[in-house]
Amino acid sequence: MVTQKDVADLAGVSFITVSRVVNGEANVKEETKKKVLAAIDKLGYAPNFAGQVLNSGKCNTIAILTPIPFIKSSRMFYLMQVLAGIEEMCRKNSIDMILGTVPEVMENTSYDYLRPFKQKKVDGIIYIGLKKIPKEMLEELKKRDRPCVVIGDRPRSSFLSWVDTDNFNAAYNTVQKILEFGHRTVAFIGLEEGIYNENISEREKGFIKSLQDSGVAYSPEDYILRTDYDASYLQDRIADAVKKWKKKPTAVFCSMDVLVPEVVAGFVKAGFSVPEDVSIVGFDGFINDTNYNIKVATNIQPLKEMGKTAAEILFNHINGNVSKKQTAVFQVEFEVNDSLRHV
Repeated sequence: MVTQKDVADLAGVSFITVSRVVNGEANVKEETKKKVLAAIDKLGYAPNFAGQVLNSGKCNTIAILTPIPFIKSSRMFYLMQVLAGIEEMCRKNSIDMILGTVPEVMENTSYDYLRPFKQKKVDGIIYIGLKKIPKEMLEELKKRDRPCVVIGDRPRSSFLSWVDTDNFNAAYNTVQKILEFGHRTVAFIGLEEGIYNENISEREKGFIKSLQDSGVAYSPEDYILRTDYDASYLQDRIADAVKKWKKKPTAVFCSMDVLVPEVVAGFVKAGFSVPEDVSIVGFDGFINDTNYNIKVATNIQPLKEMGKTAAEILFNHINGNVSKKQTAVFQVEFEVNDSLRHV
């Protein structure tokens, strides 16, 4: 194995000089630095990881944790877009990253998902949400002295920074856009209260407030259906709701794009034509296939920029530039497509 002494011998400099170049210290002449770098390149030398940690107190590695499963799905598009932004910032700052999934409920598993964090193999964590951060993880993070930034949720913990979109106003404005298209009865597909995170809650609140401010003649709460992240039994719930609703909705606002295919299928199964009888609107900006050849109107989140900002906040925490909780809120762009029609 090539050592720093081998590099020093080839470059004709001291071991200390090589160490200074490897650690990026400024007190090395440019000509000497070039000789050391040339020797490193020729010998294929890579710094010892453990030694770097001892010298600097940092391992220049961050962990990315997410409850999104690594399977082909719409949620993977969300994950990959966010990761693209994080990876760009890591590459720019010469930071490595490791990626892993976590279960929504951690008490039923013996695997320690925070092991790299506890063993100080990483300098910090970015948690990519959709699902809220597990309670067990929150409790563990309280005990540690390493930073964590959450994407796609707004944990109320005083020590966690987060990056999210303006979900309330985006939902409020989405309903206003639906009303501009002539719709007067709008339904909302949300998530079960026990599992949704802050952003889904805000979208539901924005839906209700927008309709109330517009003076609709019905209770918006009566037109809310809830499901889980996999849209389990959603088609059946739509069929039951269609029978119950005195006035059928002409538009449906899905709190997440991943729910759209099941919502479309449910209304078609109930005898509705989409979008002729009922318009469908989503949220997130990554739905690309409903199985009905319909391009969905949706809210497009700037996912890559959110990933970049989360990485910047984390690096600032790691480098001691900021100590207090940092937050960032992005605006959302609404895109009108075939699934939203005038009535």
